Amino acid sequence: MNDDRDEVVRIAAGPLVNVELWQATLNDAGIESRVVGTELTAGLGTAMPDSIELWVHKGDAEKALAALRYAEDHKDDRDKMEHDRPQSEKRPNQVPHWPNT
Repeated sequence: MNDDRDEVVRIAAGPLVNVELWQATLNDAGIESRVVGTELTAGLGTAMPDSIELWVHKGDAEKALAALRYAEDHKDDRDKMEHDRPQSEKRPNQVPHWPNT
């Protein structure tokens, strides 16, 4: 019988920035993962969409997909908490533009 720890599966593919964010999400969840295909961006740039892949151990695949779904479902909540300014704070006054003379 094969040990799932030796088998790996691709769970996502996309642009490098997205895949690295997904990998960080998995790291936060305690799931080991590997980004594959970064070498292709050096020579081809973005000519090959979805050429960057995220791989995990087969035994962790379901947990990894659930972590990514959870992160995506709660992305707006997290962004609000981290980037919203207090409602009582007023916006700064607009600086008038001087006419060109």
